[in-house]
Amino acid sequence: MQILLILFAVTFGLSMWGRKKYRRIYESEQENILASGITGAELARRIIESKGVTDVEIVKGRGLLPDHYDPAKRRLYLSPQHYGGSSYSGLGIAAHEAGHVLQHIDGHRPLLWRISAIKFTSYLSLPMLVGGVALMVVPGMKSIGILLLSIGWPLMALTNLGTVAIEMDASERSKKRIKQLKVFRNLDEKVGVERVMDSASGYYVDGIYTAGSWLRSFIPNLLK
Repeated sequence: MQILLILFAVTFGLSMWGRKKYRRIYESEQENILASGITGAELARRIIESKGVTDVEIVKGRGLLPDHYDPAKRRLYLSPQHYGGSSYSGLGIAAHEAGHVLQHIDGHRPLLWRISAIKFTSYLSLPMLVGGVALMVVPGMKSIGILLLSIGWPLMALTNLGTVAIEMDASERSKKRIKQLKVFRNLDEKVGVERVMDSASGYYVDGIYTAGSWLRSFIPNLLK
């Protein structure tokens, strides 16, 4: 049991570190706007079409995973603020997601595993956490709750951590395309957008964060 608790603590710490790093960079670049005014959807389209691909649809995404690429539908989803925004943060995420389209076109097989892993952990992490905590307060079920958390969380976190290399590859593919497109007018724009692209590798490392973010946006809308 002690080994499991140590594993839980380590993976929880790594998840929190990845989330904190991503949020810090994302928020610091959110107020910076690209001089050209190009939107996330436009940048993603230019990146994809530079590869000679014209049959991938780019649409506004909502729900638990608003920013993602669906290879089966050949559809790239971008959250509304990333789809129509021109902030460094929105453009960085849009470019990163477009990188997954490039991976698909090039037959990068790990992409399919990454998509399954992200969906699995994002949808199950919140129920797992709530269920584990609930069991811990039920008489006679505390050990089961601890076991669920100490095994379930590390499993999900390690699964997501295994996708980091795939995420980094997606960003690198888009960076090469953007360089050819000459999107940036100065070094500040390039550095700002690429900082977000690099930090996006930790976007879904913590599945509970993904689910929590969705709940924070969904519940207020539900109560209106």
